[in-house]
Amino acid sequence: MRGSLLYCGLLAVLAAAPAAAITIGQVDDFQNGTLQDWGGGSSPTSIATGGPAGANDRYLQISATNNNLGTNNTAARWTGDYGAAGVVALSFDLNNFGPDPLALRIMLFGPGGNFTTTQETVLAPGSGWVSIAFGLAEADLTQVQGTGTLAQTLAGVTTLLIRHDSDPISPSGQQNPVTGTLGIDNITAVPEPGSALLLAAGIAALAAIRRSRTPAEGRLGS
Repeated sequence: MRGSLLYCGLLAVLAAAPAAAITIGQVDDFQNGTLQDWGGGSSPTSIATGGPAGANDRYLQISATNNNLGTNNTAARWTGDYGAAGVVALSFDLNNFGPDPLALRIMLFGPGGNFTTTQETVLAPGSGWVSIAFGLAEADLTQVQGTGTLAQTLAGVTTLLIRHDSDPISPSGQQNPVTGTLGIDNITAVPEPGSALLLAAGIAALAAIRRSRTPAEGRLGS
């Protein structure tokens, strides 16, 4: 009974957001060989090997020469209502291949205005792969354009952007020239702790239910 309840809870969490919009736990790992709708002017390229998992682990690479460095996604899977989906952070595996230090922030575009990471994460050249989580709370983000609220933007995100933006924070469209090559992988929509535990418990319960049914099914077929 308890397993069935947990399984129902898992289904409820997965059904919390429309299939076309952002959902908790979704990951862009680039293993299908495409850009997974990441674009922009920094020459996004799918690299066949050398990601965080090593050989044959694909990743996204962007580069710039004394120009802006960044990539954005306007596809349905990274837009929509982040709040209703329970997404509280976005995590990235990142690698600065050089030659300049990179100051990285995310930016969210939406009806309340554009909001960017308040505290940039600086990666030195030759950083190797590191996992970085960008929080989506009021304390994590600064408004750079618009007059609405963060809640309004999170309820209707239209574009997700990761870019180099050294201090001070620059508004949308301002130039931030840098020379660099950035590897990006395993872009993940991070859920609230409670949702993450429910998902894990539901998956474990479903596996247990399937295991418990297997012997009975075998007896019925004998």
